[in-house]
Amino acid sequence: MRMTVYGNNATCPEADGACSCFLIEADGRRILLDMGNGSLAKLQKDVDLAALDLIVISHLHFDHFGDLFCAKYQLESRRACGEAIPRIPLLTPRLPAWARAELCTNDVFEPHVIEDGLRFRMGDVALEFIGTVHLVESYGVRLEAEGRTLAYSGDAGACPQLARVAAGADLFLCEATLTQGPCAEEGHHLRAATAGRLAAENGAKRLLLTHYHTPQAQTVLREARAYFERTELTAIGKTWEVD
Repeated sequence: MRMTVYGNNATCPEADGACSCFLIEADGRRILLDMGNGSLAKLQKDVDLAALDLIVISHLHFDHFGDLFCAKYQLESRRACGEAIPRIPLLTPRLPAWARAELCTNDVFEPHVIEDGLRFRMGDVALEFIGTVHLVESYGVRLEAEGRTLAYSGDAGACPQLARVAAGADLFLCEATLTQGPCAEEGHHLRAATAGRLAAENGAKRLLLTHYHTPQAQTVLREARAYFERTELTAIGKTWEVD
């Protein structure tokens, strides 16, 4: 199993950047975790959208699903021009009516609703969804394939559920929006130090930080490494083996 990063910016895409988007390749399948603003252009340098086997959206903030609308329009147009593109399974929290009207038409996607505790299987790839605490309904994801586990925090404030997300993961992909300081209240996002503690206390083998502000990257890395040495920063276009 391997993971390639196509977006890692917090909140909104930076110049030449993109928001959350991660391609997992496992068991011969291509699974996309989130498709935030700016990520579609990065993704398409390497991947044809029609080759995706599954799209998973952790929560309904535009820095995590904004480019899904553009992807839908592209696939819809290609099908209208005669391409035989199968429906792509799409797992999201329950969509509001306006989003359903945009995304769940013309048979581009095969929609499924995520709920806490949902287990979803595609061949030998197994996904588990764990509800966390955020401004909107949000889920951590555990993906198991090829004898390995990749865990993804999504966006979350400090909460006990994140221990379940991180537990024993071979690679823990965790948000690190905040650094230490008076504005680092963790009701909706995590401090980098908390990401490090989660990895250390729950037996993760490696920690990969995402959803941070690039000017703070080295501070984020230093604060997480104070608790968990095997910590790295994500980088757009870079691939990690989950081993």
